[in-house]
Formats: sequence, structure tokens, C-alpha cells
Amino acid sequence: LAASQKLCATSCTDYSAARAAGEAILSAYDVDPAAVTITGSGGSTAPKITVQITRPHAFAFMPIVGIQSKSVGARAAAVKVSFGGRNGIVPWSVTQATVDASGSGAPMVMKYDATGANNGNFGAIRIDGSGANTYQSSVTYGSQYYACAVSAPNCTPGACPGTYPATCAENSPTCDGPDCTPQTGNLIGPTREGVDFRMGVNNTSAACDTFAETFASLGGGKYHLNPDCNPWIDGLGTCTGNNPGLCSRRVIIIPVVDSFGNGVSDPATIQRFALVYLEGYDAGKCQGNQCEIKGRFVSADVNARALAGVYDPTASIHFTRLSE
Repeated sequence: LAASQKLCATSCTDYSAARAAGEAILSAYDVDPAAVTITGSGGSTAPKITVQITRPHAFAFMPIVGIQSKSVGARAAAVKVSFGGRNGIVPWSVTQATVDASGSGAPMVMKYDATGANNGNFGAIRIDGSGANTYQSSVTYGSQYYACAVSAPNCTPGACPGTYPATCAENSPTCDGPDCTPQTGNLIGPTREGVDFRMGVNNTSAACDTFAETFASLGGGKYHLNPDCNPWIDGLGTCTGNNPGLCSRRVIIIPVVDSFGNGVSDPATIQRFALVYLEGYDAGKCQGNQCEIKGRFVSADVNARALAGVYDPTASIHFTRLSE
């Protein structure tokens, strides 16, 4: 796992950084690196690190039958994957062009109003269902149902029966695989209420209420999420209770779509997901017919217990997991 976190650090075919990270762990635990083989494979589509150890072992009782010692070993592998989906998603969608234009860690304005689909900024999609109340609940707490990207296994239009995890990666009542119905309407009030909840002192701790406290720069546009500020660390998709301790509901995940749908009859296809630090809105900037929500797109490896998608270098969220 330590080695796999360094996969694709500079190149997905250069495994030197991953090997160095693995060897550092071996040294920390007084394991002779000469007894361990660390190999990389998979390239840019399925980057993987395999670690195998072999050492001689002297037996205490086997010498009775003439066996003094034997080589014994162990093997494990870990992969780096893209965030393929889960519940707890905030149903605001952006295009990849919007993410690329903003840059990782840079503040930007997310224009969210009824004209969002036309001005190239935000447009809501339905994950939990239709209606302003359902939308507000999804913004406030994250989606109840699973949404998935095209890169997630079994996220195929026409293949999702509405149950998870039987045969499909999503169970949304308003999505068909990665295709989700747009949410229409000028939802200024529900948007403001959801943002206010996430920014509130009872839902984001004082130790996680700035970008610098929540994310640390690793250089090259990559960031590390402070584990104490990770809202998914318990695997439930939300911080726990009204007193979250060290937790930040300002850390959210939103869908990245191919294009905005034109009404409920034209679904938007989730290509991948983006990690966002929610900065909120300026005074007077979320009322009437407009609501300017500020945030920062962040490129980071995040432990969110999510569906594993095919490794996508364009995605801003990746994580590692044991594969064997």
C-alpha cells in the first residue's frame, strides 16, 4: 500500500518512486530489502505494485522427518484506481473543461443558478430523485444513493436494476448507469440552505474550516487531505452527529459530466468525479435569481471507500487498495 501510493507520481511506467517507498517501509520494520522483490505493472490503465518476500525458515519439529529448513514467503499486490462512485455525492455537475481551467487548489467561482447549463458552469443532476426538497437533502448530506462514472465496473446504461451491489454499481432511481437526469428549476433557496449547513460550526470543525488546514500541498498540483478532516473516514459518507469533532463537510465530491443535459429528457453522463473544497458564497451572492458558490478543485488521493474505477489520469481523485 505504501508503494502503490507513489504509482504514477511522475509517470505510470516509471515505478522507481513506488519501489523507493516500499523499501523505506521495509527498512522501518527491519526487513532486509534483499529478501523482497517489488515489481510494477499495468502502466497507465491499471497501475499495480506487487511485493513478494522469501526467506529461509528453520523448523523446530520437522527435523524429525529429515527437513531442517524451508524457504517460506508471502505475496501481496495493491492497485491505484480512480474514484468510480459511491453515495454521499453532492449533485452539482461540471464539465472537465471547467475543472481544467480552474487548476488544482485555485479558488474559483461556481455559478449555480437556473442558467448554469447555458453559461458553462454548474447544472444540478438528480441522484436521489426529483423535487426541491430531495435536491436540498442531497446537497446538505450528500446523495443517499450510489452514482457511478463510466469507468466503474458494471456502470452501463440498461444494466442497472436499482439494487446495490447485486449486478450494478449504482442504485439511483433517476440514473441509468452513468446517465443521470438533469435537475431543472431555479433552486437558489435549497442551494443556500445546503451550503449554510455544510459551512456551519456544528458541521465543520474549527480545525478544518480553512483550505490550508484541510489540505497540504505535495507539489505539482497534488494535495494531501488531512485524515482528521476527511468526512468519509467512517465509510458512511457524512460526518457523525451534530458534533463532528475534527471533520469537514466542506470537503465534497461532485460529478464531472460530458455535457449539460437539455431538460429532463436529455441525461448528463458522469465521466468521472471531482474533489472540491467548498468556500461558500459572498454576502448577497446567493439570493434572487443568482447564486455564486466558491470553491477549489483539488487533485488528491483520498480514502473514501468508493467504487474502484479504471485508472484515469484526468481524474482528480484516486485511491489505492489491495488487489491480492
